[in-house]
Order: sequence, then structure tokens, then C-alpha cells
Amino acid sequence: LKLSNLYDNTVIVWFSDNGGPLRGWPPGHETAYGANNWPLRGAKMTMWEGGTRTVAFVHAPQYLSPRISTTWMHVTDWFPTILSIAGLSPTRPDLDGLDQWAQLQDTSLDSPRKEMIYNIFYPNFPQYNLTGGPALAAIRVGDWKYIQRTVGYSGWAEAPESKVKNEQFPDVEDIRNALYNLATDPEEKENLFDVEPELAADIKAKLDKYIDDLPEEFFPDPDPAG
Repeated sequence: LKLSNLYDNTVIVWFSDNGGPLRGWPPGHETAYGANNWPLRGAKMTMWEGGTRTVAFVHAPQYLSPRISTTWMHVTDWFPTILSIAGLSPTRPDLDGLDQWAQLQDTSLDSPRKEMIYNIFYPNFPQYNLTGGPALAAIRVGDWKYIQRTVGYSGWAEAPESKVKNEQFPDVEDIRNALYNLATDPEEKENLFDVEPELAADIKAKLDKYIDDLPEEFFPDPDPAG
């Protein structure tokens, strides 16, 4: 890029799609070595922060100054954000993602994202006797996160400097109805579902509407050129 005089005017984005897997979870990860999501809870293919919250970096010398940002972004936000960087706009107004290019450039601006869906899907893990039942789903509204159901590893891995090799397969749990304040409890140690029943009910109602509104078909349509 530097040899081509494109370095300063190039935006490089790096991010992960999920937290790391542990040995034995999710299914297919039987290797003796796994990731470490410490101090966050859980692993890949769970609704816990350790399975969903990831780091990212954006390198853009002409547009951004070096800093650490805590801007709240969902993975779907990158599509409209990258379009905005290129001076383009989405052709559809009903995207799940939000353009956050202005927020990345100006740290004084609040994120336009106020809620997000972590995931909604139905389990099919017969080897763990986890097939059917309510959807695995979670939603965040402001600082509050409600988990309808999550299966898999639900613990906290040891700090990376204390244990490099995962020698034990983790316990696989099926946990339902959990509420956390991520501003004060990002490690998800204190379930407030029974402490804040009205708040839990309100957030659950939002999630229920997302589940009810899910279309039956896949989107977008298969594209052989994609």
C-alpha cells in the first residue's frame, strides 16, 4: 500500500465473528488446545459475552487518530459503515446494521445502536441430548442483556497465564432466563432475572417480537456468483 501511495487513504478493518472455542465446545472442537475468553464467560456458539463479544481494530491514518474506542457495534453495522466510508449508501432502507462511521471519527458522538440481537436459532446437538425446545436467543437493550436460553460451556476459563492447555472437556449446560447489567457485570456473574422481574419481562417481550417476526425463508436468496 505504501509503495502504491494508497496507505494513508486506505481503511483496514479487522474483527472476529465470535468468541473462541474451547476443547469440546462447540461440537467438532476436540483439539487439546482451545481459545481463552477470560475474563468473559462462555465460549463460541453460546450467548455469553465470551462467545459473542470480540475486539476489533480500524486502521485509517487519514481519517482516525490512534485511540481505544468503546463504541458499541454489532457485526451487522460494518456493512453500512464500510459503504459510508466509500461514500455509498445501502440500496435497501431496512438493514439490521447501522452506519457508525461518524461515531468512529468523532468520539464525542453517541452510538446510534441502542439494542441488538445476539442470535436466534434452535438447537440440534443430539450428542448432548440438546435438540428441540425453546430457541437459543439473547437480546441486549442499553446496558441490559436478557438470555432466553443458551447451551454449551457456561463457565469462566482460567486466566491465560495460568493455564495454556485445556485438558478437560467442559461441562455442557442448558441455561434459561438470565438477566445481566453489562455495565456493572460484564463477566455475567449475577443473574438479576428474579431481582428485576418487570425489566426482564419488558426485554423478553422485545425478544419475543423478534422471534415472532422471523421469516421462514433464508435471506438473501442463494447467488451462484456470491
